[in-house]
Amino acid sequence: MDNTLQEILTLVEKGTIEQRCAALLVLGALKSNSAAVVKLVGTILDNPNPVLKDYALRYFEEVQPKNNIVQLLKMLDDPDKEMQERAVRSLIAAQQSAVQPLLQGITGASRAWQLNAARVLGAVRGKAAMKGLLQMLAAGTDETNKTICDLLTPAVREMDAKEHDALYDEVESFATKLDVKQQRPAVVSAMRLLGQLGRPQARRWLCKFVGAEHHPAVRSHALVALLRCLREQDIRKEEYTKLFPLLEEAEFSEVTRLALDLLDAHELPDDSRSLLAKLMQSPHTDVQKFALRKMGDVGTPATVRTLVEQLGDPDYHRRDVAASSLRKIPEARAALIKELLACEDASKAWSIAELLPSFEGKWRQDTLETLWNRLREAIDAQGRIQTAFLHVLKQADAEMAYNRLAEQGAKLVKAKKYKEAIGFLTPLKEFPQFKPENKFHLAWAQLKLHAHTVASHKNHPAVELFTDLYRNSAYPVFEALKKERSLAPEDLFALGFGLAERTGQERGLGIDLLEHVAEKFPRNKIGKSAKNKLKLAGV
Repeated sequence: MDNTLQEILTLVEKGTIEQRCAALLVLGALKSNSAAVVKLVGTILDNPNPVLKDYALRYFEEVQPKNNIVQLLKMLDDPDKEMQERAVRSLIAAQQSAVQPLLQGITGASRAWQLNAARVLGAVRGKAAMKGLLQMLAAGTDETNKTICDLLTPAVREMDAKEHDALYDEVESFATKLDVKQQRPAVVSAMRLLGQLGRPQARRWLCKFVGAEHHPAVRSHALVALLRCLREQDIRKEEYTKLFPLLEEAEFSEVTRLALDLLDAHELPDDSRSLLAKLMQSPHTDVQKFALRKMGDVGTPATVRTLVEQLGDPDYHRRDVAASSLRKIPEARAALIKELLACEDASKAWSIAELLPSFEGKWRQDTLETLWNRLREAIDAQGRIQTAFLHVLKQADAEMAYNRLAEQGAKLVKAKKYKEAIGFLTPLKEFPQFKPENKFHLAWAQLKLHAHTVASHKNHPAVELFTDLYRNSAYPVFEALKKERSLAPEDLFALGFGLAERTGQERGLGIDLLEHVAEKFPRNKIGKSAKNKLKLAGV
């Protein structure tokens, strides 16, 4: 066997390309892992021929000798990416035996070599590997350190609690020895790792770097780490003292945004009212919205007034934030009602109208009366604000709202103020209990208000209402129309014409109306037109 092995090694060293490849396959199959064999095959990894290198690497993948680490290290920056990947996999398979050789080769190595070494160390883990990675971070650049931290992310997720504890101790010890001015990339990397670990113990060290005297990248990473480390923790008074000034900086930066995210996730101290009032004067919209959100947790009369004022802001995002905060304050109901009763801004009134159902409480009769008066004035003026008043009145006392609208509408119809009447009667269509007599009043007003032409007979707005009334109720439509003296022959003819053109049961009502006009006004032009229409209808 020794002679045979020697012959195979001779072929590996001096044979043709095909012989050398075949010999390498045989060595792998034989699992030959003596020092002499490993050394010889290792020299082939330096060969420029890619085929030979491939078969040599196959040998190492197959045999995995304990003393092959040095040979594999040189492949970590091989020009062929696939060779690099295979070397990384083989080194990971070697586990802890690969750590020390990797650490010894880091200094002076290429960036590709170092990053592949970091991949191996992160996958192998263990105390020595983690220390080695921290050493790499201490001397690394921003770009290299970012890549290493990204490579470590899956490894940290896979660690158990004991490994997390050990890693935290290592990172904390590493971080406290760094000089932020001389080793900024390393400081940022430490922050990223502490953020991944999410330990609240890191808060004191991280808070040192949020101030304006530090580089923006350092500040941002410190805040990101704090967001994770303080996720389920209360913020301390001295920490608030460092965070609040970040909201008052002249420029709205990533630091400001992160500070807002951090503070948004925590309750503010009880003495924050003056600060919130101050932040409302900020030139930054997001800071103002933060103040509005947090005012919902304070609930003083002053903050309620501020929030109510914001309901009229042109920015709907700001209105929504103010409304959300007001919902948290039960005492805001009275202020909202007071503001609504005095409101002239339709958008603001609607914001209040949508808010009020969120609150519990009884409505005083004098408040309802004032609300009705505002609604009546708004309808008379045809103002957009009427919809807000009607919405609130329906929510507060639907029966009162319906009755008042119906009474006012009927009164105006009888006074022949049809246009004004429609303003009060039309909203009744939105109530589930739209009564037949009120539907008749609305149809009557529409019949009187709209001009009668041949083209409009079929599509007259009153036709649909009278049709619905005739089909779906026992209301005596024909008798009521005949009795109503304010309806001129032209009105009855137009309605009868439109209904007679239909095919449903309402056609009978149309015929009755035309016959009534023809009979009552036989010599009148309108009476003759009714008679002609009846002939055309086959009656």
